[in-house]
Formats: sequence, C-alpha cells, structure tokens
Amino acid sequence: MNNLTTVICILIFLGFILGGYFLGKHISSILDFGEGLFVWLTILCASIWFDRRYKDGIYRLFEDIHQSNLNDIEEQQLDEV
Repeated sequence: MNNLTTVICILIFLGFILGGYFLGKHISSILDFGEGLFVWLTILCASIWFDRRYKDGIYRLFEDIHQSNLNDIEEQQLDEV
C-alpha cells in the first residue's frame, strides 16, 4: 500500500508540472510578456490566499514574520523609554 501511495503521489506531482507547463505555454502564446507576468502573479497571489488556513503554508510564514517584527518594534520602544 505504501508503494502505491508513493506512485500515485509522484504521478499527481508530474501531472501538476505538465499541466503548469502547458498552461504557461498557452498563456504565453496568447498574451504579451507583461500581461502574462500579471496573470502568473495573480495566480501566485491567489494560491497563497486560498492556502492561508494551512498551518505550514507561506501565508502563515508571512504572518509569523510580521508578528515577530511587531514584537521586536514593541521591545525596542520599551528599551528606548
């Protein structure tokens, strides 16, 4: 069962890679560079936004970094006083 799960995961990963490649080729054949870049940035931002509830996702990483920066600012302000 473990081998079957591994093979299925690899096939799904390869499917995403090939799908992304073909999507990129299709978008680049229709749009200019600037427009295609805008579409890819939109897709990237949307994927980050929709993955925000995943505890190990990049959104949580940004949120933790932001909170850490806020805590550092608060400590610096207390040290100055």
